[in-house]
Amino acid sequence: MKKYLQRAWSDSEDDISIKDVRIAIAETKEMDDEHGAFWVGTEEEEYILETDKALKMICVINGEQLNYQAKNWAEVEKLYDLLLKEDFAALINAFR
Repeated sequence: MKKYLQRAWSDSEDDISIKDVRIAIAETKEMDDEHGAFWVGTEEEEYILETDKALKMICVINGEQLNYQAKNWAEVEKLYDLLLKEDFAALINAFR
């Protein structure tokens, strides 16, 4: 399943890896509050995971939105890794 990464301040990227997520995290830390967000989605947009500069996360699963406050950027990276590995059950459990 293809995944894309979209930053609030630039164009999207297709066929991404965890390396791309790490770069987006580093850039988000440096952005202002208005542009300090990025998200990763699957090509059919069944799953979308968004994070802002304040570590507020939104996970959209087949149209249902779950909100979460991450503890730190390492946890954010771990959750994106679950999405990229398509471990959707673990991702959903982390948000509930």
